Amino acid sequence: MRIGNAITNPGELRTQIQLEKRTYQEDTGGFKQLVSGEVKTVWCKWTNAHGDEAWQADAAGASKAATLLLRYVPGLDETWRVLYGTQVWEIRSIDNIRERNEWLELKISRIGVG
Repeated sequence: MRIGNAITNPGELRTQIQLEKRTYQEDTGGFKQLVSGEVKTVWCKWTNAHGDEAWQADAAGASKAATLLLRYVPGLDETWRVLYGTQVWEIRSIDNIRERNEWLELKISRIGVG
């Protein structure tokens, strides 16, 4: 399968992650608390940032960064987060490749590192 100029093999989607929608609920004191929302389990191709990309992520304040390639997930936006094992990652950007609703490329950074 060709995505842009790169040939992509769907068999490379070997990493299982969970996508969690962040939902906030107001408590009795008027403070908003994060509660678990909708969770979707998907398979992706996980590529850790390396080389120039790692230096750029470090300059932006993200101590750990990665790029994910996954099949299209309707309704996914930057308010969701990525759960990988016990790690929590924040979605920095989403690219709906060629606007075809087939593939997504996510740029993510680790929460709570450093």
